[in-house]
Amino acid sequence: MARGPEILGAAADLFHSRGYHATTMDDIAQAVGLKKGSLYYYVTGKEVLLRTLAEETIAGYLADGERVAAEQGSAAERLARLIEAHVARLCASPERVTVLVRESHYVPGDLAEPVRSMTRRYTRIVSDLVAEGIDAGDFSPRDPQVAALMLLGALNWAHRWYQAGGRLGAADIGREFAATFLDGLRKRGEGADVPL
Repeated sequence: MARGPEILGAAADLFHSRGYHATTMDDIAQAVGLKKGSLYYYVTGKEVLLRTLAEETIAGYLADGERVAAEQGSAAERLARLIEAHVARLCASPERVTVLVRESHYVPGDLAEPVRSMTRRYTRIVSDLVAEGIDAGDFSPRDPQVAALMLLGALNWAHRWYQAGGRLGAADIGREFAATFLDGLRKRGEGADVPL
């Protein structure tokens, strides 16, 4: 599919700006200078484009997570690096994160399983790093799964407010996320935890 990247890029931009349901194959074809019938030579349907975008996006996050989890350093150091990598990837292509977060649940049935599987694996990496930090005594006892979901929810929401060329760059935002989240997890003196 020689024009695949161009078609995927146009689909990502349109799904981001208009939403999956409001975007037609005609819109995608027009964006890449093809007739609708010619577009079907390259792709079988809109749902395949959505699945491919979601799969490629989560695969990038998963690769970053696996790489960082295998690196040297404490759980806190690796979690900070994972947060920074997540933010860097999000800021590099916020439209793809929007498609993953906001639109990928429209991928039908079996087509969605690879995306769901990779999402579970990525979440597990984050959860395992939190659990490792708890076991090492660096983090206060928390539910690692809930902490992972809270962190990923906050990180993924950045696609709604991040502005390229804004006051803070991706690296600055990544450091802020890491510092804020890790400060909330860190173990404090006796009785310092907020009662629930």
